[in-house]
Amino acid sequence: MEVQENLRRNPQEDYLRKNSQNNSKGKDLGIAVLNILLAIVTVILLGYIAYKNGYIDLDNILNIQREEEGTEEESSNPTDFGLTTFEGDYFTAVLPLEWTITEYKDGEGTTMISSEGPTYTGLTGIVIANNEEEIMKIEGVSGIGFIGCPELPKFEDTDPDYEEKQEDLVNEIGGEIQYLDFTETPYSEFTWLDKTVRRVQTAIYYDTIEGDNYFQPQCEVSFLRIEDLGFEDEGGNRGDTYMYTISEEATEEQLENLDKVLTSMSVI
Repeated sequence: MEVQENLRRNPQEDYLRKNSQNNSKGKDLGIAVLNILLAIVTVILLGYIAYKNGYIDLDNILNIQREEEGTEEESSNPTDFGLTTFEGDYFTAVLPLEWTITEYKDGEGTTMISSEGPTYTGLTGIVIANNEEEIMKIEGVSGIGFIGCPELPKFEDTDPDYEEKQEDLVNEIGGEIQYLDFTETPYSEFTWLDKTVRRVQTAIYYDTIEGDNYFQPQCEVSFLRIEDLGFEDEGGNRGDTYMYTISEEATEEQLENLDKVLTSMSVI
């Protein structure tokens, strides 16, 4: 009986029936996609109408986003990394927490400028301290001159010609140059106010001739020229020589932090 019923079926009818089912499925999928598109368009249209009528405050939303971005930026301020910023009248610097800088001006903060002489204006003293312990003091100097080079630091990369010139200057005044041999001494090197500087324990030397492959240190170990700062008297005579002292009691960690503080200094 089953064989007879299969024989009676028309193959063309089976094909048409299957094709009709496939078309129906295709139409259903197309209708679903169309409905999704219509829903998206409707949402966009309703949102636009709400914005035009003041129901959506787009500016407020953007401000909230900006505030969130600002909060993220604030969270990356120096104090989050154990640092703070010093902003003085003459320069700025980045300090570890519990470190301070004090600026002195107009003849204050130094014993190297006579109080009975002319009046001075400008930066005349700096004190860098850690937990109220003075680590470095810088004092403006006036009225002191230097003749020759009685004592010269010698590094591995000091120019021999530079040493010879300093020897000649000392010989002219009947003296004899003394060398401080640092050729095998460890030191830290950094840039301080555009000067290449080397610190050997508590002594600081700077390269007096920039732009070559040598390091030519100053003769006067306790004195520095800081042209970017300076001071002047009432007659307009400018001074930029400073005497510095670094505490002999400073720990190695404090000295390393001092290097970083000096490196961060920037003239206003």
